[in-house]
Amino acid sequence: MTQPRASLFISTFDMPRHLTLVCAALEGQSTRDFEILFCDDGSSHETATVIREFTQRSAIPAQHIWHEHKGFRKCKILNQAVRKARGEVFIFLDGDCIPHRDYVLDHINQQEPGRYLAGRRVELGRDLSLTLTPELIRSGFFDRPKLPLILSAIRGDTEYLNRSIRIPWHWLRQLLKMDRVADMKGCNYSIPRAALESINGFDEAYQGYGREDTDVEIRLQNLGLKIKSMKGLALQFHIWHPRRDFTPSNDKRLELLKRSGRIRCTMGLDSTTMAGR
Repeated sequence: MTQPRASLFISTFDMPRHLTLVCAALEGQSTRDFEILFCDDGSSHETATVIREFTQRSAIPAQHIWHEHKGFRKCKILNQAVRKARGEVFIFLDGDCIPHRDYVLDHINQQEPGRYLAGRRVELGRDLSLTLTPELIRSGFFDRPKLPLILSAIRGDTEYLNRSIRIPWHWLRQLLKMDRVADMKGCNYSIPRAALESINGFDEAYQGYGREDTDVEIRLQNLGLKIKSMKGLALQFHIWHPRRDFTPSNDKRLELLKRSGRIRCTMGLDSTTMAGR
């Protein structure tokens, strides 16, 4: 089997409809030089069915990485998936975010030594989200802004419509100041495999929702990596759902990290045991 250039990690937990829509977009990606690892934090059989049906009809190699649900353990399931990954570029996507057809290609093409790539997303409103179907997505609904998306933004249902326009020209992104980005969001980023190995992966000490991705960013910065903006590239569209609250103990853990200057986490993945290379 040919080694893929990139590994795409998709975090999911018990949102089968959302994941079905994401899978419809994955079928139309403009490159096939990647593998998919579905990182499942203990979903029910419905999610397994969605993934199985996708793998049966898709030519993209995919794995379903699952563990029993014992609270929010995203970091643990991500580390399990990383151990099975074969790519040299690690791209991350949430299972409630529909990727543009060039999502994977943009992350691959924009790789640069000493950088981690950080993108943004459109926040689809509730009303528009409820109208989405796999067929609509396969038809290219998110390839460029369509009238229903524009009207949804005008009504105040959808937010950040400007993020739905792909701008591949570097000079124009510079002119529009899109080459600057403040931080990394866990739903849309990519890093070199070697960098994640160097920081020992995701910190499994984070139990509960939130801050685990910021922890990764801080340790990447402590390692010496700099952020690179993907605004106008690697577009994605977040499907509406009720928000959840951050776990307060994770805020405290993050503050300790900021003061420590630490690079490697203790409860991470041991890079000497990483498989699949």
